[in-house]
Amino acid sequence: DTVFVSYDKQQPMPAPHPRGTKGEMDVLVWSGTFSHKYYGCDLPAIRCEAVVNMSPKSLANLLVDSNRVKEYNKMSIGRDDILVLQDDEMCVTKVVCGRSKPPMLGKILQLKTLLHMEELPGGSQNGYVVASRAVSHADDAEAAVDPKVIHSEMLMGLNIIRAVESEPDRCVLINVNHLMSPMIPMFMAKKLGLSSAVNFINDIRSLC
Repeated sequence: DTVFVSYDKQQPMPAPHPRGTKGEMDVLVWSGTFSHKYYGCDLPAIRCEAVVNMSPKSLANLLVDSNRVKEYNKMSIGRDDILVLQDDEMCVTKVVCGRSKPPMLGKILQLKTLLHMEELPGGSQNGYVVASRAVSHADDAEAAVDPKVIHSEMLMGLNIIRAVESEPDRCVLINVNHLMSPMIPMFMAKKLGLSSAVNFINDIRSLC
């Protein structure tokens, strides 16, 4: 089951499942494509939703801390902060470069993104949003091509972290990824995206 409470209401949402019940460990996953005809419309977008037994603030801090990426992404081989534009209690904005090595691919996937975190309307008691979008540097076009590296593009990355009513150490995480990775067949991109979404949630839960 899913529970919809618009963040515009500026209030925590009721827990989809009581603590300790079987449904608490569910991971809901969807995949689909966009109906528009613009760039990337034919690529699968993956959405997942799950309850995480961690406070919204702790989860938001985890996702923006580049030194901790390997804790919840087993395919990651590191993420570096290239340029920090803002870093305070309410907002973080920076350019990062992440690298991962999917087991089925045999090559390194590299993502350079603009990462932004801020409180949802209503403040930290309501939750946080962490968004990412691909960026590139003018010098990248002239850089030498490494045949072992695939430069992927994050068309849209979104994590909405909703506070749970009367349970400050729980939250609902909604994750959406729309990723372009050249040289990866469509069937593999969807399979990899679905499995990565579930692994992402379970690896975060293992830290609780």
